[in-house]
Amino acid sequence: MIFEFQVRDSAVQLKTKGTVVADAKLGSVHAEKKVTDAQFAVVKEALLKTIKEAVGDKWNEELSNAWEIAYDEMAAAIKKAMA
Repeated sequence: MIFEFQVRDSAVQLKTKGTVVADAKLGSVHAEKKVTDAQFAVVKEALLKTIKEAVGDKWNEELSNAWEIAYDEMAAAIKKAMA
């Protein structure tokens, strides 16, 4: 559940500030665990499937695109913080 809140917060940051900033600690944890691009992709797919199942008939292309953008921006911010 915490992960979903992080993605939601990333979406809010993106909408209000035009960018997403990841906490340095979040980046260091991912770096320490040696999280790869492939793992980010697996998590994205799982997240989108989970949200799709949760919202049921409300799922549409616009909602899918919005969640994809939010996740991609959050992942990019985490990867930047990993460096």
